[in-house]
Amino acid sequence: MTMAMFNPEKDFNRMVIETLGKEGKSISSLTKELETKGIKHHRLILTGYLRALTDVGILKEKEIPPSKIYIPIRTQSDNVYQAVSRAVKKYPDKAEDLTLYVLFRLLKRPIFESELKQAGVVRINGIPADAQSIAECKKVLRRSGNIISNEQAFEPVCEFPNEYSDIISDMFLELKDSKHLVMETKQTKLM
Repeated sequence: MTMAMFNPEKDFNRMVIETLGKEGKSISSLTKELETKGIKHHRLILTGYLRALTDVGILKEKEIPPSKIYIPIRTQSDNVYQAVSRAVKKYPDKAEDLTLYVLFRLLKRPIFESELKQAGVVRINGIPADAQSIAECKKVLRRSGNIISNEQAFEPVCEFPNEYSDIISDMFLELKDSKHLVMETKQTKLM
């Protein structure tokens, strides 16, 4: 059986920043580590890319002769799976069911096992999708560079419209660093 290679953020930028880590790396060590992950670019291309990321303020360059170390200035934002996983934690008794429901509603398709694992789901409580739906989902994912092996995909068993609205709101406010603008309590009128 082949292993699923699901990369929801098929994004070279994200991979470079994650590989650099908090301490940063030189171009040669970054090149070697990316090659172990199956990403092969010539050092000159990688150098140009790192300099561009430095110019736009994503990385900082530190001179340690004879090389330069590239260090991320800020951490990467979460992918959709991490964001949903964090947002459903305020519903601990139904977090796994909510995760499937929210991803299903957001992505408008059945959700694969590997996606649910990325979102922290251990126990999948969903309806297996039919073969035609799975085939259509795989086409969509292949177009974005993702490879899904013979995995099952699921649709939610239950609906959570009220929680969905709250979760999407929380995710957006966190993404835009605006939670401080929300009124936490409801004011009641005394008569």
